[in-house]
Amino acid sequence: MPKAFTESEKKLITDRLLEQGHKHFSAFGLRKTSVEELATGAGISKGAFYLFYESKESLLMDVVEEAELNFRQSVLKVIEEPGSSPRARLVAVFQKAFSLWKTIPILRIFTQGDYELLSRRVPAEKLQRHMESDQEFITELISRCQRAGIPIQAAREQISGLMYAAFFTSLHEDDFGPGSLTSTVNLLLELIAAFCLGEIELEAQDVARLLTKELNEQNNESRN
Repeated sequence: MPKAFTESEKKLITDRLLEQGHKHFSAFGLRKTSVEELATGAGISKGAFYLFYESKESLLMDVVEEAELNFRQSVLKVIEEPGSSPRARLVAVFQKAFSLWKTIPILRIFTQGDYELLSRRVPAEKLQRHMESDQEFITELISRCQRAGIPIQAAREQISGLMYAAFFTSLHEDDFGPGSLTSTVNLLLELIAAFCLGEIELEAQDVARLLTKELNEQNNESRN
């Protein structure tokens, strides 16, 4: 039977598990990381692991949420930075979000299979809360931009959908080589910023058409 831990020991072990989770999940993904590896790295037994988390998937959720908190704070700081125009300032915010996201492996590891595991092994209310926090971040971003003189007019759902399109476009980068999609993403971020400010009308099919066109061109270039 796992030993009882003091409150200070619990805090220390939880921090270690988060550290090990970030290390292993970032390097190997969810499926190739075992509870035993996580426990050993944190200096506890496999049995003791379950005193802290009911599954490795639950630990992953906490690791991701910790990484997302740092990510969001860094992005929100850019809103107050000066720029030549509201659009230029908003593009800078989006570019910060995109460039930072690319440097945080834990935010890029998910596969469809990972989502299926999470849906089966993580309490539904925890997953729901995580999805709600994404929308709360977009709401806060809009509010802060408006207070800072960046008059966003688009709805939260429109912005989040368009940003997801930009983020997931980058997942194709390995197909074409590092930096090959930079111009495509920058163009997309410019369009999203202009749309958010009410300067242009932009439909989901417009984004899909742009991405398809650019990806096809990149694919053709990589073959030549």
